[in-house]
Amino acid sequence: MTIAIFIPVASLGYLSFHQSRGQLDSISSQFLQDNVKLNAAQIDNFFNSVEKESEKIVSSLDLQKLLRSDPPKSHEDETVFIGRIIELIRFLKGSYGLYVFPNQLENYPNYRKLINQNPIEPKPEYFKRAFETHGKGVWYHVWDDNLQKPVFIYVRAVRTSYYYEALGVVVIQIPDSMMREQLAFPSSFNNYSLMLVDDKNQIISSPSTNVYKEPHSLDPSLTIAETKLSVGGWSLIAAVPKEEFTGNINKIKSFTFWIVTSSLLLISFFLFVIVRSFTIPIKHLVSHMNKIRTGLLYPFRSYTRRQDEIGQLVEGYNEMIVGMTDLLETTKQMESDKRQLEIQTLNHQINPHFFYNTLDAIKWKAESANETVIASMVTKLSNLLRFSLNNGDEWTTVEREVMHAHNYLDIELLRSNRSFQVFYQVDPDVQKLKIIKLILQPIVENAVKHGMNHLFDGKGKIRLTAKRSGMDILFIIEDNGPGMAEEPTEKARSAGEREHSDGHGLGLKNVHTRLQLHFGGDYGVQMDSNQQSGFRVLIRHPILNDDQLKS
Repeated sequence: MTIAIFIPVASLGYLSFHQSRGQLDSISSQFLQDNVKLNAAQIDNFFNSVEKESEKIVSSLDLQKLLRSDPPKSHEDETVFIGRIIELIRFLKGSYGLYVFPNQLENYPNYRKLINQNPIEPKPEYFKRAFETHGKGVWYHVWDDNLQKPVFIYVRAVRTSYYYEALGVVVIQIPDSMMREQLAFPSSFNNYSLMLVDDKNQIISSPSTNVYKEPHSLDPSLTIAETKLSVGGWSLIAAVPKEEFTGNINKIKSFTFWIVTSSLLLISFFLFVIVRSFTIPIKHLVSHMNKIRTGLLYPFRSYTRRQDEIGQLVEGYNEMIVGMTDLLETTKQMESDKRQLEIQTLNHQINPHFFYNTLDAIKWKAESANETVIASMVTKLSNLLRFSLNNGDEWTTVEREVMHAHNYLDIELLRSNRSFQVFYQVDPDVQKLKIIKLILQPIVENAVKHGMNHLFDGKGKIRLTAKRSGMDILFIIEDNGPGMAEEPTEKARSAGEREHSDGHGLGLKNVHTRLQLHFGGDYGVQMDSNQQSGFRVLIRHPILNDDQLKS
């Protein structure tokens, strides 16, 4: 239907309108061009008549004699000069306003004041261009504040008849209305307008004075014709609204528009029925299915009673959603059970060698008969065991976790033959914050085994720092041991493994895994080793609220 109705009708309407408009545009353009040339000739004749009248003025011997005389030396001399020049102006001027400016106008102060009361100001450029132009004068356009209209002025130099010496200038003033009286307007157009523009494309004469000195721009709604004038580089422009030429063609355009619109409405009605019956239900269903990507799994409630293909499609989709929901619930429960099992498994991965070595140290100390040391070691060991077991409670405070690491390091100092220094720096505002337990002891154990045990006695140093970093708790364990043999890989940095030849890295990995299982990939253990010496471990733990502790 679209091909059979819309395209032929639209093409016929477009072609007929286009052809008619083209013919009318051609005729109107030619008519405007002829009219603007006729008016341009009228204006040129008018300007030529002004120039001829200026010939009589500048050739006046009386005027030349008066301007050639010496400047007045007193007020009385200037008064005589003013009277004589006013009398000459009355005698010489014709239908236009006339002004005479002596060459050295500054020597005529009273006459200058008299001239300044007129709309024509004796600008220096008038003298300069008039003196540079030999034989003829120069045309200007200015705004008359008294008339609130533009005026045209013709400036021409007054020279001596014999020596061609510049004596001054004469200025002929012509109102814009007088110039526009020379224009011929065709009676067949109601909105026909003529305007003058200067060499800078600024409007200097128009039916509306509000556009004076405004730049002329092409209006697509107007038919334009333009021709150059013989003076000043000015142009005459004629403009007529295109609708005055295309009145009849607009009726054809309107008729064609209604035919095409009626056809489109009829086609749109049938398409509306089809879309409402088939396409819109499918579109709604697809839009609902796209919500699965955002995690919204709920059945599609519309069109469930339809017995056609749409109803069957909706029924199959709803059955799929129910199956996916059940599967997700089962998977979620299994993952939760798996996570709890992994956490319990990691919590129970306690290195038995530590306890065996500690018991051996107690035995050795007992044999040495140092009962004070034995009592201290047994006390610290019992505190260590009590904190580790603690009836299965997984949470502790920063203060207790640091104390647990402190007890471990004290035991290591008591049972080993090597001594090292330990420094603690714990911010008071994090001591009471809750954290998961057993995250510091594996790290300091790693520092003792792989750092302090490789240094001379008394040279080892371990620093444990706990501070707040934004919404996290940051633990930093540093030692001055030998570090790692080579820079750790990116995988080792993120997984928290310190890969030594002896394979001892289980404690760091367990801490890292526990933190990530609890809090996600943004938390865990990060290592920073200097290839020359030293090893640094950073543990990032979130600051928990009550809801997180309950979960």
